[in-house]
Formats: sequence, C-alpha cells, structure tokens
Amino acid sequence: MRRIQTEQIKGNEVVARDVYSTNGAIIVAEGTKLKLEYKHKLLELKIYDIFIEDEISKEISGEEYTDEIVKDLCSTNLNNTIESFAYSPTEDTTRVCEIAEGIMENVLSKKEVLYNVSMVRRFDRNISEHCLSVAALSVLTALNSGFSTESTREIAIGALLHDIGYLSMKVDYQKLGVAELTEDEKKEIRRHVVYGYMLVEKQKWLSPIAKDIILYHHERIDGSGYPFRLSGERIKPEVRLVSICDAFDNMIYGTLEPRKKVYEAMEYIMGNAGTKFDREYAMNFNNSVAAFPVGTLVKTNTEEVGIVIRQNNQAPTRPVLRKLKKDENGEWKATDIEYDLIKDLTIFIVDTQE
Repeated sequence: MRRIQTEQIKGNEVVARDVYSTNGAIIVAEGTKLKLEYKHKLLELKIYDIFIEDEISKEISGEEYTDEIVKDLCSTNLNNTIESFAYSPTEDTTRVCEIAEGIMENVLSKKEVLYNVSMVRRFDRNISEHCLSVAALSVLTALNSGFSTESTREIAIGALLHDIGYLSMKVDYQKLGVAELTEDEKKEIRRHVVYGYMLVEKQKWLSPIAKDIILYHHERIDGSGYPFRLSGERIKPEVRLVSICDAFDNMIYGTLEPRKKVYEAMEYIMGNAGTKFDREYAMNFNNSVAAFPVGTLVKTNTEEVGIVIRQNNQAPTRPVLRKLKKDENGEWKATDIEYDLIKDLTIFIVDTQE
C-alpha cells in the first residue's frame, strides 16, 4: 500500500486502510473502490491523505510504517488518558506508564529498523497521535544517543504529555495548520507550554525531567525559543532531544506552518543543528528516520521515477527503489528494474513525486 493525497483521487483506487471521521467512525472501509465524488467529500471532512492498494505498491504492507504500529497499539488509550488527565489530574499513572512501556518495547524490538513515517493521521488534528509520534521518535533517538533505559522511560512519559496544555487553551487546537491565526491566537498557542506545566506541576509521580519536557520543549539552544528564551546548557539534554522530534512531527503535518515533505523536514533539522537544535541529537535523529518512507514515489537525478520498496538501515537517504514507467493511459506501472542506492552510487533522489 502507499499514501496518496486525497486531491490525487481519480476513481477506482482501492482503499488499503479504513478512513475515519473526526469522531472515530469509519467513513470509508478498507477494500472500498473509490468513486471520483468521494474526493470532494473527503476534502470537506479535512481528510487530506489516504492509503491505497495498487499494482505498484502491492509488496508494501502497513507494517512498514512505524508510526502506524505505535498508534494502533496506543492511540485510543492515550487520547482518553490525555483528556481525562487534563480536566482532572490524579495520581493514577498506570495508563501513561503502560503506553510508555509499550512504545519502548516496540522500538526496542525494531531498533535496527529506520523509523518510517506514514504521514497519514486517522482523525483531524489529534493531540494524542502527535504525542505518540513524538514519543516514539524520542525513544528511538534516545536509545541511539546512549540514554539509559530509565532516562528513556522518563523521556517517553514527558513526550506523551508534552502538548497536554493545548486542552487548556482558549483557542481551538483543531484550527492549527488549517485556519489563519490572529496574533492574539498565536500568543495563546505559545502559552500551551505553561498551561501544560500548571496541570502537572504538583503531580509527585511525574519526574522533574518529564515536567521540563512539557514546559521547555519549544526552547531552542540559540535562545530563539519560548517561553523563557533559554539557551545552550540551560536546556536539559532530554528536552533538547524531544524538541527535535516535536519540531519534525509538526513540520510534516503542517502545524502552524506549511506542510513539509519528510526529507525537507529532516534537511531543516540538520540545517539548524548546532544553532536551534543540539547537533549530536540532531545527527542521531537524522540517522534514525527514513528520509523517503516506503511507498513514496521519488524522482532521481537520472530523470526516472521509482517507488521506495525497502530501506537500507545504515543509509536513511539511500533506499531501494523499483523503477516505474507510464503506460499508454498515463498511469504509473511497475517494471522489473530495481535500484539499490547503497550500491548504485551514481543514482540519487532529488525530490518526491506527489
């Protein structure tokens, strides 16, 4: 299966994964053959991407997408936990800790595999899905950065709750990335870190590191962040790490800024390594994430188009491609030609094909 933009629907595509409404109801079931009129309805519902099954992506399964696996394991539990915790904080930490353990177990079982981002969310702007993605990315980066198991667990818990303050804002968080915000709304959004900290400040079960992640994850090492414009070593290592994963996830899903492709977001992180972001953690993050997720259509320097069918774990920017060609109707078809970019050193990816 592969991700396509809803705008690209032409009719007769087969849906590879259930499409959900904002309240969690299935509106298009897996296996449905799409009609052209579905496109307009899906766009009205703010569903901008879907998974389809077609001839060129038949070898790619949902198991390739790390973020989808984590969401399947944890999403419903976390969403309920975040909302109940935001309105009535308690000492009951069981669910948050269990979800953190689940993420760590999942990442540890696949730590040699690059993190593949599906870039498809099941609901319209869901805080829990963002927090899950950031937590999984943070755990993988922390383990690759040499953090202890205990420190990684605290990072996971802090990342799971890092945006809990959104639920206390006077601005509807579902507007993020969708509507033009006023200056007052932007100021209110920046307060979410303080709102979040106020919710957890007196919770004794939550570690100081997890609380720092909630309050400081928008700080930058050059002092350009918020809320206190901290810089350098005044920002704890765990916070510096989570801030990279949070920035990346916000960029690829278009939160408060135009949406970026995965490789563009990674280029931004690396382009600001040593200025906005911690250089060591940025490099470890960069080495942990697939720049071109499986199922992505890409353009090469040889002016060919291919689909990413496998990753090379030690080379995030050089996956294995299957060459595509257009048939007489202008539709992409798979060929028998494969390029392993870790071996075919004269070929490299220059862009993705949307």
